Amino acid sequence: MMRPRSANPILRSAALALVFAACASGDSGTSDNVVTTPPPTRPDTLDVFTPGNIFSPTSAEIRVGGTIRWRISESPDGRGHNVIFSGNAAGKPADIPIVKGVVVPRTFTRTGTFPYTCTIHPGMDGDVVVR
Repeated sequence: MMRPRSANPILRSAALALVFAACASGDSGTSDNVVTTPPPTRPDTLDVFTPGNIFSPTSAEIRVGGTIRWRISESPDGRGHNVIFSGNAAGKPADIPIVKGVVVPRTFTRTGTFPYTCTIHPGMDGDVVVR
């Protein structure tokens, strides 16, 4: 009776050594690429709208040197809106007088939180966060 020829013992040993080495290192034969998400970027320019008697968004976040553009529409009562910044924070931009149908930009040169309100319409408040 003739026995089938076995594979070369040296090749078989080398193959087993590779399998054991892969298992010992935790390599499953697949790439464990880790996908990292970059941190969110803050925009240089952001628009704040006045649909009705609210600021939208109510909180706007930009980076230092960024600009907020208030797109001020006519209010439901026909008067328009203003933007009055609270407090005496350094870097606070100039207030915006009562206007309607215009775009008014303001650039923020310092970090901080800058709350503002429309003094014509109670409860119409917002803030700009500069980081």
